[in-house]
Amino acid sequence: MRSYSATLLRSLTIACCIAATTQAGAQYAEPVGVRAVPADSALMEGSLDPCVVNSAACAVPPVDTRCRSPQYRTVSRVGAAATFIGAQAVLWRYFENAWWSGEKAKGFFFRADWDEDMRDQDKFGHFFGGYHLTRIGDAVLRNACISPNKAIVISAVYATLFQLQIEMWDARFAKYGFSYADLIANTAGMTYAVAQRKYPTLRRIKPTISYSRSAAMRARDAGRIPDSEIRTSLDYSGQTYWVSAEVDPFLPPEARKYWPAAVRFSIGHSITDWIDPVTGQSKRAQRKILLSLDLDASKLPGEHPVWRTVKNTLSYIRLPAPALQITPSLDAIGWYK
Repeated sequence: MRSYSATLLRSLTIACCIAATTQAGAQYAEPVGVRAVPADSALMEGSLDPCVVNSAACAVPPVDTRCRSPQYRTVSRVGAAATFIGAQAVLWRYFENAWWSGEKAKGFFFRADWDEDMRDQDKFGHFFGGYHLTRIGDAVLRNACISPNKAIVISAVYATLFQLQIEMWDARFAKYGFSYADLIANTAGMTYAVAQRKYPTLRRIKPTISYSRSAAMRARDAGRIPDSEIRTSLDYSGQTYWVSAEVDPFLPPEARKYWPAAVRFSIGHSITDWIDPVTGQSKRAQRKILLSLDLDASKLPGEHPVWRTVKNTLSYIRLPAPALQITPSLDAIGWYK
């Protein structure tokens, strides 16, 4: 029924940065026990699977010596627990104020909210939320000296239960209901994060997001329309969800050297105005499908651990770049934000 990816991304980005900066002095690039993806030069040899190119790339890296200290393990795990609890508290407070204040339902009920006025743009947000809850939770746990297998299982369970509780609370309010459509999107996002951990090659294809305030959002901020339900998390017309893929590993070997590694290919989904910027009333939007070449921030130079964290975080944001709109009309957009 509704997307919370904007709030989720802000909260969990902070959690990710906190977790990663505690590893600033670590002796390895990836957290404990993670199968490292080899450098692009290794992938140039012909295979998309890093384990085929170089079996050493899949070996478990040396354990950070700090994890051998009981005191360090205790401190890092307390920090991880505080991160999870803090994220839960922040997000719960947001939902309580933003969503759960309307008319109560007469009883628990289900709602299938496919293809409504916002044309399933909220479902992309739910996928994005499930993905990042799992991905960042996994990173936090691994940086707290939890084994990779346990970390991904715990983070997947956490993401599933966190989003399930939201649907169950939604079922108590007449406006929402328990949306199995949302639950499917949540689970799909969680599953893809787990698959990326299991199969490193999939990390070359990322769900990303871009946002630019819609006409309705600008009109509301300027006081030209009533303060309707439009707000950042519901500004679906300003949100674009992308599937962003590295290009060079998928090219023929002889062509890879000609493709800049930092340029990736993205396919995006957004919608036209679903809130009328004149009246503030909802209306049925049209789907927007977009194609773009954009910058993969993770490929920027510099290898300081904190900078690597910043680059990795930015790589999940589709930065402004030219785009080709396919639907609802063909349009070349010089600078799509």
